[in-house]
Amino acid sequence: MTTNETVTRSESQGPAPVKKPQRRGVFAAGQYIPYTLLLPAVLALVGVLAYPVYRLIDLAFQNVNRYALLAHPERAEYIGFDGFTRVLSDNAFWEVVLRSIYFTAELVFISMALSMLIALLLNRVSNWVRVTVITVMMFVWAIPALVNGQIFRWLFSSNGGVVDYIAFLITGDETWKHYDWFADPTVGLYVVGAAVIIWGALPFLVLGLYAALTQVPKELMEAAKLDGANPFQAFRHVTIPVIRPFLMISAALSFIWDFQVFAQIYSLRNAAPEPGYRTIGTYLYQQGIVSSRYSEASVISIVMILMMLAVLVFYIRQMLKIGANER
Repeated sequence: MTTNETVTRSESQGPAPVKKPQRRGVFAAGQYIPYTLLLPAVLALVGVLAYPVYRLIDLAFQNVNRYALLAHPERAEYIGFDGFTRVLSDNAFWEVVLRSIYFTAELVFISMALSMLIALLLNRVSNWVRVTVITVMMFVWAIPALVNGQIFRWLFSSNGGVVDYIAFLITGDETWKHYDWFADPTVGLYVVGAAVIIWGALPFLVLGLYAALTQVPKELMEAAKLDGANPFQAFRHVTIPVIRPFLMISAALSFIWDFQVFAQIYSLRNAAPEPGYRTIGTYLYQQGIVSSRYSEASVISIVMILMMLAVLVFYIRQMLKIGANER
């Protein structure tokens, strides 16, 4: 039986102190488990990339080409930053970089917009239509990029191409039967080249955005409708904030993939892209493999990596801001 004296003494002393659990080992309280599980992947990446990155940087400060490497290897010498000066002062290089930036911006914008539209439509169709569309997209995603390039080269061919024939059927104009889509590099790259790359990028983006849209709480959408928001306002103020993390991830990945695109353009132009079709990926192939200018190709690779890292830094900063706002 508790007395008043006992109650008064227990209240004055306060609650009994809770002992902190003792941490033992790297798995104590689960604090270091994520880092321990990530360690094998980090070691594998370092083991695979360390030597190639070292050789890339080492070649960038030398004057090495096929002749010097095979015939007279002693002529390969360190030239400091002369290789960087030679590449960065080349107008052709900056023309390729600007073309790559414009081309990448077009690809990312159109692919993200089309993917969002298709993902929204998938939310409004029946199950069998949704399953059919997703299955077809999986098959599209499984087709190699080189095969896609060959298919689109045939579709847009000036001799019996399917696109030209459909354009003739719609317009009735005989000139469409032999229209050469590749005569003008601007049309060939920004229309046909963009079409083949966007075609291959849509499956991943559509499936990812559709999965992200399914995570939007229905209660929020219903509350927005009750508050008088129209569909566009509900999409802008409810859906977009919820799926913003995936939008950032998909946009960053799309930029990386599209900026260094090679196989589609290489195949589309029958393994010999003309100067007007060269993006930084094909230009790097031309300098490093075709012309065997290994040192200059190494410099171009480093510049290319630094450009992509700049985008990744921006992406990481945005993700950190999103994470801070959600706390």
